[in-house]
Amino acid sequence: MIKYTTYQIATVDNNVCKKLTGHVVLYAIFVDTRYTQPWSEYDITSTLDSIYKAANWLEKLAQENNIPLDIEVKYHQNGKIIPLVNNFPDKSLSKTLFSPVPSIGVPKLDRWSDRIARTAGLSLPKDTSKIVKTFNRLTDRERLIARLRDLNKSDNVAVMYFINDYYSEDISLALHTGNSSSPEYAIVSYKRSAVIAHEFLHLFGALDLYISPFDRKKKSIKKKAEVMKLFPSEVMAFAYRRLDSLNISPFTKYLIGWENELDENIRQKVLGKVKVVKY
Repeated sequence: MIKYTTYQIATVDNNVCKKLTGHVVLYAIFVDTRYTQPWSEYDITSTLDSIYKAANWLEKLAQENNIPLDIEVKYHQNGKIIPLVNNFPDKSLSKTLFSPVPSIGVPKLDRWSDRIARTAGLSLPKDTSKIVKTFNRLTDRERLIARLRDLNKSDNVAVMYFINDYYSEDISLALHTGNSSSPEYAIVSYKRSAVIAHEFLHLFGALDLYISPFDRKKKSIKKKAEVMKLFPSEVMAFAYRRLDSLNISPFTKYLIGWENELDENIRQKVLGKVKVVKY
């Protein structure tokens, strides 16, 4: 008899971005740093075009799957966007993440994101509510998200920082997506709509399905290769392709809350002996 380990993947109903359904706010923050290209008006406009394209693509897929989804794109300083300025602690995003001491990379990025969130919060209308338990000082990312939730009447607020590294080979990433110790957020280095959709889906629980530098064991690499063959058009595996050539696999649909349970055949091929819960 095959023994299974029942496992709850920490994606649905977890942290700020719980399920990719209903009214969702994508809050974009444009950031200039010393070692990235300065944001020009054209760069911001073209990146916003890619953000809207990614949002529309996701809404269309949701409609095809009978999922109610309305992604509202907001950004700091509505009207004319003036990029916020904050340098990475170690020159670039990748150098900061992969610091000489690996354990301090993410905390450094958290502090970087908190400083920007504090400044971005100043562009929001003041909290004039007479019934508040705690005054919202907008001191960090968590307070910014709380204010955005209040203003937009939405529990799902996805914060995405955009840096203008379109001409370099730096990374994009999403942090704190599998826990609730700190609000999740993404940092995007490119203006490609598929990359934006990929990182946005990470915030709602989607997992990477491509072979990454972190997959060093032969067994892990072999499994990822099999998954990529199983889902040849999956956005979580092929974000470098044109967005309109991609889709979302049943596995990702389960992770973001579009499916309550994972198909048994797919579960066995992707997870092997790991048995997951029905939401």
